[in-house]
Amino acid sequence: MFKQRFPELYPIIEQKFCNVKAELEKLSSDELSGLNKIFPFWEFSTARSGDVTAKENGVFLHSSYNPKREVCKIEDAENYIFAGFGLGYAPLFCAEQYPQSLIVIIEPDPLYLIAAMSVSDWNDIFNHKKCIIITAANAESIVPLLEQIASLDKYKIITQNSQTSHAEQWFKTFFALFERNKQKQNINTNTLERFSKLWLKNSAKNIRQFKNCHGISIYKNILDKKIPAIVIAAGPTLQDILPYLAELKKRTVLICVDTALKALLRNNIQPDFVLLIDPQYYAACHIAGLSAPESVLVTESGAYPSVMRFNCRKKVFCESLFPLGRYFELNLLKEKSFGKITAGGSVSTSCWDFAKYIGAKEIYMAGLDLGYPEKKTHIRGSTFEEKTHSTGNKLNPAENALCKILFDAKNENALDYEAKPIITDSKMKLFAWWFESQIAKESELKTYSLSKKSLFIPGITPCDVKELLELKDVSQLKAALIADAESSGNKIDAAQFDSVYKNLLEMFDELLSKAKKGLSICSKILSQGDTIAQQLAQKNFNELTQIDSFILGSEAKNVASLVFPTERQLEAILKNERKSSSPVISNIIKSRVIYSELISSIKQYQKYLK
Repeated sequence: MFKQRFPELYPIIEQKFCNVKAELEKLSSDELSGLNKIFPFWEFSTARSGDVTAKENGVFLHSSYNPKREVCKIEDAENYIFAGFGLGYAPLFCAEQYPQSLIVIIEPDPLYLIAAMSVSDWNDIFNHKKCIIITAANAESIVPLLEQIASLDKYKIITQNSQTSHAEQWFKTFFALFERNKQKQNINTNTLERFSKLWLKNSAKNIRQFKNCHGISIYKNILDKKIPAIVIAAGPTLQDILPYLAELKKRTVLICVDTALKALLRNNIQPDFVLLIDPQYYAACHIAGLSAPESVLVTESGAYPSVMRFNCRKKVFCESLFPLGRYFELNLLKEKSFGKITAGGSVSTSCWDFAKYIGAKEIYMAGLDLGYPEKKTHIRGSTFEEKTHSTGNKLNPAENALCKILFDAKNENALDYEAKPIITDSKMKLFAWWFESQIAKESELKTYSLSKKSLFIPGITPCDVKELLELKDVSQLKAALIADAESSGNKIDAAQFDSVYKNLLEMFDELLSKAKKGLSICSKILSQGDTIAQQLAQKNFNELTQIDSFILGSEAKNVASLVFPTERQLEAILKNERKSSSPVISNIIKSRVIYSELISSIKQYQKYLK
């Protein structure tokens, strides 16, 4: 049964532990004694209830009285993760009691998995319709798999220290990655709920810029190992690198975050590229009033509209993060994208990914501190520092704001590249983890830090800036590569843009009409008592099904999803709706809410687009 149910897992176990079955067949009459010989990492014994229990390193994996009773406390959940499981009593209980739940069993060492299978009958697990067994896998590869199945906050983790101690570091890594990704999901949901209307408004105002801008795809792999890149972030240690940047520009491609641009311009340095991806107003303030006529601005169609007025040599778009921009890209571009930059939550992560995108095989990070080295919070002259000075007064001087950052209760202690203490926080450590995970995937790409005072990130090697100054001058080669790339790109045809624009408005009109019709039917049904309402629901079932089918197949539905309530918001709305014991009526109530929210979303788009 196991071989048929888990064909990919079976060979791993069969190849590595092919002798286990033969040894099990040779067990002496004292079965537990025989198991102790085959699996010496466990000390098997019989609990008072008569069930098998075991110790590892002198610690019981399960109760010594009744190991089956202790797992009966596990409550029903949609998705379970068993991170370590001892003899398997917990997953076996859930497989029997909760046949509709997803069961994910994780054990890095296949021998522990075989040991558990040798003690208990695992047929309930092998026959379970929704079961995943993961073994002999890297901890880093598991979380992306789990995210594809369900949102991480939908999993209930069942684990015990005694059952994971044999692979403590492995499980520690897995739990850290799980929590970080879960935190990232929550941040993304919170951000979407708070800023979705702003993103819609920005995207609608900027959408006609598509007719004037290339995508970053024109620069894809132009460096091709020929020239290294420097990513310039706005941490305090950038102050140490600034005196060398004019010379470094001759030897590398300078890619600057929006927050660091002012510091560079004050030192008469115009970077090759400036990245501004964040659509919020405060991000636009970082470059407001500045001018970089030699630089290329890399931005997003959802950026704050004033960004489009920035004085620079050229503006290019990366692939949009938002549905409206993506719709136009998919319908206007042969490549189906302006060129994707992976979002890591910070513009510095975007700069690193852009450096990789344009073909740099060596990326040097300047000012990527992700903490407060030597208790400094920002580079001198930054927008933040200037704001604290301009808003300060006798009773609330600028130093108060800086001290508040340094002594925040959420701050954590960490180490820099010289193993010296540095103050950081959970958000910056999340960015550090992003760099660590992305760098681990790139075997041919090397990333360096130009400061040893920054937060230590595994995979990044500290480097002395003087080593870069010994590189040859590549100014002419760099200029030629960029010029060739920009001359090869084709801009979007205006007539084609107008056609796609008109088609979207027409689709919104049709989608709105269908949603209104569905809402009317649901409202009519719910105006009656449950008995008559169920009869009306059955009568209108086919028509509602057709409406739902049309909505699900509409491109405009995907565009409107930006300002449609998140799953969390939808659940909150449904809690305030009428309650019914009838599943049919409950579905009609949910449909009415969805139709109503879809109508609201479409009207917002129509307001800004028209």
